[in-house]
Amino acid sequence: MATNHNNEPRDASYSKEQFEYYTDKEGGWLNKGSKSIFAGKYQKDLFIFAMAIGKYRDKKSLVKSPKLANVRVDAMTERQKWALLSIGISESQNLLCLKDESSMYANAEEYANEGLKILISHIEKYGINYPKSLEADLKDILEEKT
Repeated sequence: MATNHNNEPRDASYSKEQFEYYTDKEGGWLNKGSKSIFAGKYQKDLFIFAMAIGKYRDKKSLVKSPKLANVRVDAMTERQKWALLSIGISESQNLLCLKDESSMYANAEEYANEGLKILISHIEKYGINYPKSLEADLKDILEEKT
């Protein structure tokens, strides 16, 4: 069942400084031939992942100009959109924030901006073992919750 989204932006943005990570061209993380965990994925996937890391670490920062509005919102799955919107709902503590989703996307951009910086530093630190590090972090999180 499709959800009617109110005032949803056409695109989500990231800083031009981060373009090299969001590209599927040679050397980019999304390139199918890259050794990145995002090889063959889409900008929307990297954006949501970076946003989640930024939110988990409670780190966000304004996206520097010039911005590249390349992450197509209409390409996001409903799950991805709701992951993004759930952050706005939890921060506002008010479901009426869903009347205008544009501010929630701006907020998500700030988390994704800082989350990508964290992701870059982790990948530089752990290299190809980064997925194992993520798995260990996830186990720790799950153990904290039980």
